[in-house]
Amino acid sequence: MTTKKVTEHIETAEEQRELFLWKYRDVNREEVNKMYNQFKKLDVHGRGELEENEAMMMFERRGSIKTARELRQLVMAMDQNSNHRLSLLEWLCAHFGKSYADLNDFVDEEARAKALEEAMNAGEEAKKAEEEIRAAEAKKELQASLRAAALERESKLTGVAGMRAFFARQAENAGDATKTNEQTIKEEFQRRKALREAKAKLNSAIVDVNRVKSAEEIAREVKEANERRIAEEAAAEKKKMLDELAARSARKAALNAKWSSGGPKTPGGTD
Repeated sequence: MTTKKVTEHIETAEEQRELFLWKYRDVNREEVNKMYNQFKKLDVHGRGELEENEAMMMFERRGSIKTARELRQLVMAMDQNSNHRLSLLEWLCAHFGKSYADLNDFVDEEARAKALEEAMNAGEEAKKAEEEIRAAEAKKELQASLRAAALERESKLTGVAGMRAFFARQAENAGDATKTNEQTIKEEFQRRKALREAKAKLNSAIVDVNRVKSAEEIAREVKEANERRIAEEAAAEKKKMLDELAARSARKAALNAKWSSGGPKTPGGTD
């Protein structure tokens, strides 16, 4: 079984945060954001990882552990890929008790390829079944048209030729009745059953394709979610700034109006 790591496509702390929240949706975003902000204060290069001494400094500031040895042991315990650095993902998984392996290795490329192949095969089966139904209907219409034309010609025959045609048609009708009423109906039922089964298989395969996403697709979703959140936060900050400017302008206008009318009056009617 071939697997690819989603985190190979995730770099920044922002994207790591969104991947963690995308995978573990029961976690509170506000608490994750607090940890993210603490992490970013030391991630000055924006790599999404802290050197061992930087991670130790962060935990020391949190006041949870005091000795250097304990701090180093804590970082080493969280360092899942043994690169002597601490990523935001590693810290979040350790803090919330989530599996780093499940977060990192949950895309099966072989399963996705198989689902895509099954979807294509099911689509071909459905197409073939539909073509067979259309061909059978066209054949049925052609036979009915030819039969109608033959009956029209036979109706114009007289004498011996007319009698011969009449008895031949009677014998034909008696011989084909069983096939027309049973076999034809059975064949049509089988064709429509095959179409239903092919469509059901196609729908199931499409569901499997959508469920088994590639590492690149998951990473793209996470990046897009991060970009949307950045845009939303920027828009909210801009609105807040504009609201504050409007409020200040309103206060200033009120003061100007107040003083332009003569200002407050002192007792006795004098300023």
